[in-house]
Amino acid sequence: MGFRKGDKVVVIDGGADNPGTEGKEGVVFYDEPFDGLFTVKGIDGRVVEAVRGYCGYTADQLRLR
Repeated sequence: MGFRKGDKVVVIDGGADNPGTEGKEGVVFYDEPFDGLFTVKGIDGRVVEAVRGYCGYTADQLRLR
């Protein structure tokens, strides 16, 4: 399944790269996945994302809200 920019999503599996993000909501930032990962903003808050960047998830780690 693919997602489009602006889709509201819920993390169903944070995986090893994003532990503790299960159940958090965010918005898909780019239409095309980068290295198979969809970039999602709004997961960690503005300050943290400004420093670390946005989280990336595979399609099976997300579901539409």
